[in-house]
Amino acid sequence: MSSVISPRSRRSEAGHDRRSLLAGAAAGLVVAALPARAATDISPERAQLIARITEGALPERGRITLDVPALVENGNSVDTRIVVESPMTDADHVRWIHLIAEKNPFPDMARFHLGPRAGRAEVATTLRLSQSQTVTAVAALSGGGFVMADADIVVTLSACIDGG
Repeated sequence: MSSVISPRSRRSEAGHDRRSLLAGAAAGLVVAALPARAATDISPERAQLIARITEGALPERGRITLDVPALVENGNSVDTRIVVESPMTDADHVRWIHLIAEKNPFPDMARFHLGPRAGRAEVATTLRLSQSQTVTAVAALSGGGFVMADADIVVTLSACIDGG
């Protein structure tokens, strides 16, 4: 009895066929492109907020770590840690760290003022997030520059529903 499937349409049993190889290569290219797109993709509203707090200066990426969970169950309590690489000396230190959540009713969440006497440029706090969004940390350096980092957060139970 002959098979209804043509012998040319059957999957090869010896190794990968051309389709699976092409599909794997395409998936690899998509995954490789995702972090680069996310790093450069800033909404106009967030860009405007950043420009306002940096007085128009363009912050650099790097030297700052924003540690937040990617998925939180409750937006009322999101543990956050920000660390800026700085020697914290009189000549080179972090002046302040500002947190932005663009989809919160009040996007400017906090500003922490630091100085050389702080010893470390590190802040740990708990945030309220109204919905899934990108949180941004911007730090002002004593030399006049700014550094920033951001992180996407998925919130399953929103906070700030009452507008506050």
